[in-house]
Amino acid sequence: MRENEVEKQFVEAVRAAGGQALKFTSQSMNGVPDRLVLLLGGKCAFVELKAPGKQMRILQRKRRLQLEALGFPVFCVDRPEQIQPAIHALICWKPGEPIPQGIGAKIPELPAVTLPQNTPEQDGKSESEVMPK
Repeated sequence: MRENEVEKQFVEAVRAAGGQALKFTSQSMNGVPDRLVLLLGGKCAFVELKAPGKQMRILQRKRRLQLEALGFPVFCVDRPEQIQPAIHALICWKPGEPIPQGIGAKIPELPAVTLPQNTPEQDGKSESEVMPK
């Protein structure tokens, strides 16, 4: 099954639930989810749709954390059987409550990043003083 087949089924299911699943793109921000879901009662969420077994890219996971920090649910759906549980979770969710977790495809955590640390002799010096020419 391809991603566009999952996406088509998702859009139809949201419409049947009385909402809209708008195609979402941003000219100024890469990695945003595929669909902006609008439901009755002013509910808004984002959904990334994938082909079965595919995972969100690292940038998409970062965008998910940014959107969830603002209070918006973000789900990843990669199989038709995940569609109704995702819609049900959004219908039951009330803005301001904790965001539903464990719905849809598993989203791996972002990999930990460690930055190099300054050595004692580098502390207080500018980059041009430390970096060889």
